[in-house]
Amino acid sequence: MSTADEDFKDLDLAESEEAIQAALKFLRYNDPAKANRDYAIYMLKRMDEVSIGIGSKTKLDFEEFLKKHGDDTPS
Repeated sequence: MSTADEDFKDLDLAESEEAIQAALKFLRYNDPAKANRDYAIYMLKRMDEVSIGIGSKTKLDFEEFLKKHGDDTPS
C-alpha cells in the first residue's frame, strides 16, 4: 500500500491509465454519448485546471463555480 506522499507525487491524471478507465466508467453510466477515451482525457485535464483555481482560493463559492464551470464541455 502506498503512502499519502506517494499517492500525490504524480497528479497528472490525464496520463494515468487507471484514472482514464475510471473516467470512462463514469461516463458510460452518466453520459454515454461522450463515453470515449478522448473525452475522458479532456475531462481529466479540465478537472486538473479547475482544481488549480479552487486550490488557490481562500473561500469556496459553489454557486460561482457552477456558473463558471457548470456545463462548459464540448459535445
